[in-house]
Amino acid sequence: MGTLKRLFKRNTHNAFFKGLASFGKALNRMYENKNYDIHSNGEVTVIKKVASHKGAIVIDGGANVGGYTKAIYAQNPEAIIYSFEPVATTFKTLSENIAHCKTATALQKGLYSETKQQEIHLFPSSTHSSLYDIKGWKHQSKETTTISLTTGDAFMKEYNLTHIDLLKIDVEGAEYEVLLGIKESLLAGNIRAIQFEYGYINITTKKLLVDYHEFFESVGYQLGKIYPKTVEFKKYSHKQEDFLGPNFIAVRKSDRELINKLTNK
Repeated sequence: MGTLKRLFKRNTHNAFFKGLASFGKALNRMYENKNYDIHSNGEVTVIKKVASHKGAIVIDGGANVGGYTKAIYAQNPEAIIYSFEPVATTFKTLSENIAHCKTATALQKGLYSETKQQEIHLFPSSTHSSLYDIKGWKHQSKETTTISLTTGDAFMKEYNLTHIDLLKIDVEGAEYEVLLGIKESLLAGNIRAIQFEYGYINITTKKLLVDYHEFFESVGYQLGKIYPKTVEFKKYSHKQEDFLGPNFIAVRKSDRELINKLTNK
């Protein structure tokens, strides 16, 4: 066996093994669900399981041009939706795109760890922006604009919300800061489920999955990864730090009903 291993290792960079390695990486990305299409990556499945009842309250944190908001409305026209988008030009498009969603409210601000005004980086894609100047991405930020930020806790108090069924966070790297800004509500158990993105941008933000596991553990939630038909809840392992994403979800540990519903295919 040792001789065979040495043979393989000495030849790992020939054309055959390079092709085999590329195929293996592609297969792993597919298996780990590196897929941002909400209709096939499990996000719509989560909406059906978490927010399908009448009067469900959903926060679309980082609504962009409204794709996720429209998906919620399509699944549940009676869901109450708050869609956050801080960049003025993108907010205009969002407002136009979700005008038919009668239960959705568009808010021209972003969620964060504190209430403030801050510059945000704009990227060549007309709808792509981030509080971070993303490293290693093929596009470079060449412009900034000032946006308004607020905390989730402050928002809930302002709108007299006592609970949220689903908080979706897609804020291009600032997901952890959003969680810090709604920690009071999480500690009180007022948010049933939190979905957030994780991927290559986390290399720039220096916030790893271990940080999310530790945060949610501290507020009494269990973390799992979203797959097309199920959610896989498991303890943290460094092998999970693959930056493939795309989405994870946290649920109160005591909410066994929802955990079982998300786990079942």
